[in-house]
Amino acid sequence: MTVPGEYTTPTDDMRAVHTALRSSLAAAPALVAGAGTDPAKVAVAASYCDNVLEFLHVHHEGEDELIYPVLEERCAQHKELLERIDAQHTLLVEPMTAARGAVAAWQGAPSATSGRGVVDTFATVSDLLAPHLAEEEDEVLPIASSYLAPEEWAELPGHALRSFGGDKPWLALGLVFEQLPPEVRDQVLAGMPPPLQQLWTNDWQPAFTGFMSEVQSIAGPS
Repeated sequence: MTVPGEYTTPTDDMRAVHTALRSSLAAAPALVAGAGTDPAKVAVAASYCDNVLEFLHVHHEGEDELIYPVLEERCAQHKELLERIDAQHTLLVEPMTAARGAVAAWQGAPSATSGRGVVDTFATVSDLLAPHLAEEEDEVLPIASSYLAPEEWAELPGHALRSFGGDKPWLALGLVFEQLPPEVRDQVLAGMPPPLQQLWTNDWQPAFTGFMSEVQSIAGPS
């Protein structure tokens, strides 16, 4: 029987989540520039930005509830490290709130000034997030691989979908799927409950594809 400390749980899917977050946040300047003050384009770009912030929020919320408390309890030798890295989430609360406010202000009154507010606040979030994600990948993922069972680690995606407060819960899933090799994406999809598989295939994937076409037409070539 495998016990905590002896697991070999695959945790590299977290790297795909992190890559999706980094690239999505980094898209803000191109989206703001491409949308300009056109209300229809701003509405699409603002929806993307707002849902990306919600993606980041539920990602950290899931870690706070499902990952760090368990690891801190099981890994006394790493408790200080884990508490320090987990605490970095709180540093992002105020900048993320500011970014949400900037997006709302831009959508409500598109202008060069309100657009600059989105770019600047997203840059602040990205700058604070980058070292945190790197430290999680270097320090936390190896610990999680050893001390969390596969079924415990697998609770994260479901938690994110259940907790997602934006109007496009499929956006986060699609952005992560884009970062996965096709064979890994197929494995993840096969591991989902059948109703969620059908929801993704029949409704969410077409919605994601259509929305991202709009987003890319605004942002221009990457």
